[in-house]
Amino acid sequence: MRAVLCLFAVLPTLAFAEPDPAMVEVLDLCMTGPRDQADASACIGIITAQCIEGPGGQTTAGMASCAFSEAEGWDVLLNREYQAARAVARGMDADDMVDFPVYAVRADKLLAAQRAWIAFRDANCASDYAVWGAGTMRQIMGASCHLQMTAERAIALHDYYDEMQ
Repeated sequence: MRAVLCLFAVLPTLAFAEPDPAMVEVLDLCMTGPRDQADASACIGIITAQCIEGPGGQTTAGMASCAFSEAEGWDVLLNREYQAARAVARGMDADDMVDFPVYAVRADKLLAAQRAWIAFRDANCASDYAVWGAGTMRQIMGASCHLQMTAERAIALHDYYDEMQ
């Protein structure tokens, strides 16, 4: 039992296996289809809700696992959106490099922002996890925080580079 408790203590920082490509496709279609910000935000949690209704999904460990699984799907999208945003920023920087080199810092600033955001997400979700002390809700809250923040950042990055194009 103690080993299981130790596993859950580090659960928010563990990397899980590559998510199901079909799940990533569902999230991608929901996020990038005809939408506004509210429509994209409505995509957050759709896989988790479906997963929780499945076998074992209504246990504490099951709910946390469902949320982490969806968070991994969003992480795939976040990485794709970040790479696309960085490519657009690099292109804009290259255009400015000759005449306005002082403004050719978009890609570097995006990298710094992403690194800071990752540190903030991890610290914020660790805080959400810690609030619940020894209670089993910490597993669900930590996983839900990771899901919510990762999905919101993926959507924000998509909008970021979409507006730059």
